[in-house]
Amino acid sequence: MLFLQFKSGDDRYLLEAKNVIEIIPFVHLKKIPKAPSYVAGLLNYRGKTIPVIDVCYLMTDKKCEPKLSSRIVLTNYNKDDGQQFCIGILNEHLTETVNWDESEFSSSGVNLEEEPYLDSVATDDKGVAQRINIAKLLPEEAYEILFKGESSDD
Repeated sequence: MLFLQFKSGDDRYLLEAKNVIEIIPFVHLKKIPKAPSYVAGLLNYRGKTIPVIDVCYLMTDKKCEPKLSSRIVLTNYNKDDGQQFCIGILNEHLTETVNWDESEFSSSGVNLEEEPYLDSVATDDKGVAQRINIAKLLPEEAYEILFKGESSDD
């Protein structure tokens, strides 16, 4: 399976590439007043408004910095009820793609109910890498703020 690899601090994380629409550089985002801090803002993508989630803030309570390796990953976000939306995932140090076999992943052994998007882990000679489950990335409050009343893309 193909993954996008990014870092937060010294830790490696993986986003499954199959739902990625496009990867774009860090660009200016329209801020949303009073939105939760992990909502980085809105992106105008080819005439459509896309919400962008700051994954650095979700994981560390520190906003992503505008570095050369900072990227916005546009991806399909699939709700359990079958609805699909496009979201942007802002992260730092997105520098490569990597291949991992599904059999190389195992449970982390840690169940963090507040961070359900932190999924299974795999190890190699560089250490441990943890998969991010995009379907569980948004807290329910963010879904209500960003998509309430919007119909899904078909």
